[in-house]
Amino acid sequence: MRVALWHTTLPEPGRKPGGVDVGVHNIANALAETGDDKITVFSLSPRPADAAYQHKQLFADAQWLRQNKLATLFILPLLLNFVRFKGFDVLHLHGEDWFYLRRTLPTVRTLHGSALREARSATSLRRKLSQYVVYPLEHCSVKLATVPLAVGTDAARIYRVKDVVDAGVDHRLFYPGSKAPFPCILFVGTWKGRKRGKFLFETFTRYVLPKVPNAKLYMVSDFCLDHPRVIDATYPSDEVLAKLFREAWVCAIPSIYEGFGLPVLEALASGTAVVSSPNGGASHILAGGTYGIIADDASFGEHLVELLRDSHKRKALERAGKARSEEFTWAAVAARYREAYARAISKG
Repeated sequence: MRVALWHTTLPEPGRKPGGVDVGVHNIANALAETGDDKITVFSLSPRPADAAYQHKQLFADAQWLRQNKLATLFILPLLLNFVRFKGFDVLHLHGEDWFYLRRTLPTVRTLHGSALREARSATSLRRKLSQYVVYPLEHCSVKLATVPLAVGTDAARIYRVKDVVDAGVDHRLFYPGSKAPFPCILFVGTWKGRKRGKFLFETFTRYVLPKVPNAKLYMVSDFCLDHPRVIDATYPSDEVLAKLFREAWVCAIPSIYEGFGLPVLEALASGTAVVSSPNGGASHILAGGTYGIIADDASFGEHLVELLRDSHKRKALERAGKARSEEFTWAAVAARYREAYARAISKG
């Protein structure tokens, strides 16, 4: 098959990529590496260095389309009507497509989460309002698609999509290895907003450190306050990030909403125990707490301390989590998407 994929942005050096950026890049790589299909990704950003697929950058001279939120939401979807996807059998869309009406080939649309959940978990009024605007637009995307799909059961339920395709994890990059010689916790997310890096920083400095004084916290975040026991690891390469996952004793996920929760899966694949706040993505991957700890705010620090101190419980979770991660492979994801493409083509 000749498959075109569309997403506004892809991973770039020096910029913390969004979860969908990483997901689309990994999907395209998996499709390119596991079959003979011709895979081309269209985006506003440049081609990632490790892309195994073909790439075409759209509107390279109009970067305001990605820098201005209103332009991204309203102008960009209209401009898709003037993009020629000639020569492809199917188009796989991942966002900003709700005004794309001149569809000349079958389309598959993946919902990577829900703007409704994003709005309800947003901590800023601007973010909350923008996501409430996006939510009905996503319903339009579902109606326009030949075959709609959802990542996770929560998004499937909200948009009444019957087919769920989970994301995968690259086991060549994320795998168990030697742990750090000192107790350490890893956080991957943003300081503010639903990822709640600030909450974890405060929990670590006020609760964990007094009980485990030699512990360290690695913050892979857009911001971090200075502290002698906290290491700011802003925007690491994939290889450095994977090493941090391997060496961490515990991965902390205090996010109040995750459409899927890729860091949770990457931690499990790396043989690292997880403590997460209750959210749909983590609950799905951890099977309600079978493969990791799901803790409320009041007990979050207590569970971190417990795992740092109790090596038997920590190692049991490491083994269970690694086994769980084997159920999420990109080869399996690619196979599911090929089935969806064939179904869309048959309908189109």
